[in-house]
Amino acid sequence: MLSNELLGEGVRSRTATYIAAALVFASLLTTLISLSGWIFDIAQLRDFGGGRPVWPLGAIAFGFVSVGLLLAIFNRPRLACCCWAVTAAIAGAAIVDATTSLDLGLRDVLFPTLVHKYGYFSRTAPSASIGPTLLLLFAGIGVGIVARRRLPPEAGSLLAGASLGMALATGLLVWLAIAGWGKARLSVPTMVVGYFLSIALIVLHSGVGWIRTLSRPGPERQALRLLIPAVSVLPVAPSVVELVVMQLGLLHPFATQLLVVGCNIVIVALVTYWAVNRVAREQGASTELTQALDATTVVLAEPDGTITHWSRGCQRLFGWTEAEARGQNRYVLLRSACALGTPETDPSVREMLEVCKDGRQIHAIERVLRIEQAGRPPCIVHSLTDITQHVAATEALRASEERLALATAVHGVSVFEGDYATGQIAWSPGAEERLGLQRGSLDTLDMWREQIVPGDLADARENHLRALREHADKVSFRHRLLQRDGGERVVEGSFRLFYDVAGKPLRSIGVVVDVTERDERETALRSREAQLRSVLETVPDAMIVVDECGVVRQFSTTAEKLWGYRADEVIGKPETMLLPEHLREVHQAVLRRFLQHGEGAIGEINVSTAQAADGRRFPIEIRTGVARIDEQFLLTMFVRDISEQLETEERMSDLSADIAHVSRQSAMSELAADLAHELNQPLSATSNYLSAARMLLERGDTSERAIELLRSAVDQTQRAGEIIRRLRAFMARGEVEMRAESVERTVRDAADLVQVGTAHFNIRMAFQLDPEVRFVFADRIQVQQVLVNLIRNAMQALRNSDRPDRLVTISSRKLDDQMVEIAVADNGPGIPTQILENMFTRFTTTKGGRGGMGIGLSISKRIIEAHGGALSAANQAEGGAVFRFTLPMIEGGHDQ
Repeated sequence: MLSNELLGEGVRSRTATYIAAALVFASLLTTLISLSGWIFDIAQLRDFGGGRPVWPLGAIAFGFVSVGLLLAIFNRPRLACCCWAVTAAIAGAAIVDATTSLDLGLRDVLFPTLVHKYGYFSRTAPSASIGPTLLLLFAGIGVGIVARRRLPPEAGSLLAGASLGMALATGLLVWLAIAGWGKARLSVPTMVVGYFLSIALIVLHSGVGWIRTLSRPGPERQALRLLIPAVSVLPVAPSVVELVVMQLGLLHPFATQLLVVGCNIVIVALVTYWAVNRVAREQGASTELTQALDATTVVLAEPDGTITHWSRGCQRLFGWTEAEARGQNRYVLLRSACALGTPETDPSVREMLEVCKDGRQIHAIERVLRIEQAGRPPCIVHSLTDITQHVAATEALRASEERLALATAVHGVSVFEGDYATGQIAWSPGAEERLGLQRGSLDTLDMWREQIVPGDLADARENHLRALREHADKVSFRHRLLQRDGGERVVEGSFRLFYDVAGKPLRSIGVVVDVTERDERETALRSREAQLRSVLETVPDAMIVVDECGVVRQFSTTAEKLWGYRADEVIGKPETMLLPEHLREVHQAVLRRFLQHGEGAIGEINVSTAQAADGRRFPIEIRTGVARIDEQFLLTMFVRDISEQLETEERMSDLSADIAHVSRQSAMSELAADLAHELNQPLSATSNYLSAARMLLERGDTSERAIELLRSAVDQTQRAGEIIRRLRAFMARGEVEMRAESVERTVRDAADLVQVGTAHFNIRMAFQLDPEVRFVFADRIQVQQVLVNLIRNAMQALRNSDRPDRLVTISSRKLDDQMVEIAVADNGPGIPTQILENMFTRFTTTKGGRGGMGIGLSISKRIIEAHGGALSAANQAEGGAVFRFTLPMIEGGHDQ
């Protein structure tokens, strides 16, 4: 709208310019015609039939005024000033010549013969000052027009009005002369030129100035309403006074001329005072307005974008000073670009991206106005408004809205707004679909009620009505909605109610969430909790939950039966009440170590002693787990009474000892024949030695021969006794005795025991014992039982071998600083693969149908593992089998 007004004003300004130029050209033409009357001595051209011609220098001065105005209209101010300078010089010289005694000879410059024919051109004529005064006035008008860029528009309009008043006064005097009341003081050509120039000035200032001021109420309007008639009448007053005085003969002609000059001076002084005062006030207001406008972000530029004015607001916003910006292209300097996505509804208003001096990019709204004035090149006004923060806030708001929409979509939150007056409901995008409904299924309150499951409808309606009766601000709800497939969905939410001044509901805003899955999970969780509670109530182990302070939080039914306390007697009290007094401090120390360092208790099986309510003590096994809930540790302990387990283990230990004893007896039964053969030899030899000694003694022979026979009998008897001693030690069922035992003696005694009665099998036994391995920490009898079993198995395998060199090798070596390995190897046929895999399983035998029980190797494995070692078997690459077992090594010890 504003741009259209400015465009219309520009068109009107150009039209006014052309009209004013035509009027000035007519004034110039009138001056040339009058001047041609002097040149060609044609009276009608000199005075236009009025009887009084225009002064030749006056005609030239009017010509320069007209040419100057034309140059000013067409933007040639310097040439115009030169023309006006000539006019001012002529006018000044005429005033000096008319008002002083100095004769400048102006009447003799041009056409002196013709000029002297007219008496009113003499220096003594009182009317001689009128023409020069008019010329001086028009020269001032021209100067004002040149300076109009620096003067308020009202000043130009005032000058135009003053010139029109002078032209009217000229016309009045001419009319009085024609009417016969006095002689004409001014020429008709002067009057015509005055009219043309005055009207041209008024046309040039028709768009602004006093015309606009008169249209506005206020003191300025009142002042102009008084000033315009005064300006129109005052120029006539001196001439009227002169005419009256001359007709009545009141004063001397010279005194009359002085009176007229004084009146003119007073009038000029009054008008000048008012104009200067007015201009000063307008200049002050204009300065304030200029400063205020300069503080805004305004750029004045030529049509090609060259900057002519750079305000202080632009300096603060963009960083460039006026000196740096002036003369630059506005769009090149700021690297301007239209913001993307901004619609151009008005070409004069657009959003731009501008780059500051420091490289910052800002958003600005640019308003472009084109201003055109007569005699001046067009001016483009760029008004810039920084909207960077607004754009940033808008972008942040848009991003926030997008995040909110995304968050509501991700979390399944549906937002709605209800209008109670219309019953309509507005939903956020995708809300109804998230509730499992079609779009438009919940557009009204009635449609929402129809979707509620009938069983929940009464409660939902009552909840809503109660909130309205109580004028509640916030209402929460939970009910089921019917689905298209006949199913149901559980929803819950809340909304805020807004009321009018009368308490009637206006609208509501709230959210709805589909909690069907959560409800199903909660139902399943409650079911699992009930099932878990049932399991915990029936599990054979007692369950105790304690916090990090050692206070009991849960006590199961099994725990009640185990300790004899009721749950309410234990919950909330220290768990140390369930332990004997001497173990309470130890248990608290374990709990503190776990809380401080995370060590102990968790993941371990601990054995301790508990104390029941009746004081009874019983052994327990504790397994502990930990959970961290709300920054607090909760320890769950499963406790089992191991009294029966310990009794069973004790019985199993006794049974294992019995089985080992039976195994030894079985081995001895297998060795019985060999032992009988072995014992038969020393006993027979003893019998023979004793019989021979008796025969010698009966003959009375007490020689050395009889003594030697008795000594040999004793040796054979001791040999048989040693064999029996070893058998008794091997067969003895005593308690396990762990101590330092000699490796070599243990191995050799076991080998000797097996070798009894096996010499006829042609089996050789070799020993490869490491001299650095001297002692092991073991029970000698049990280790010898293992060795006897392994050596006998090796010999049993070699009895059926066809090899002539049957060899059993017993070796020992040091594995590390803690363990010793003992190996029993043979060069027999080896062990079948299917038997090797189950070698140490009970009732697995390598003797086929030769009477093996299949428990020897199983018992041997248990004996070695009880010593902290391991027993293994393998086939050798060169043939035969090898059995290896390890025992803990000990550095100290002594041979027995």
